[in-house]
Amino acid sequence: MEVRIVRLSSGEEILCKCETNESSTTIKNPAILMPMGGGQLGMMEWMPYADYKELDIDNKFVMFVIKPQLELLNQYNESIGSGLVIPTKNAAHPKLTLST
Repeated sequence: MEVRIVRLSSGEEILCKCETNESSTTIKNPAILMPMGGGQLGMMEWMPYADYKELDIDNKFVMFVIKPQLELLNQYNESIGSGLVIPTKNAAHPKLTLST
């Protein structure tokens, strides 16, 4: 599974680990993306009140799946995902760091 943005037909944009096949998209550790004022983007757990590890969504409800920008990927990994942060190309000392 790779971290991707999944756009649903409802308009929700979900940042999650996902895997797609012919009929469905499986998502894990989803966070909903919300536009905030001033050109900022907010992220919070999607359906935090539900008890699930993975969720299969019928592809008729999936508009597209796309790779997130590096900054967004790093924010997701720090907050919800694996904790791995990928350095940007212009970082002074490129290395992977683990958040706790």
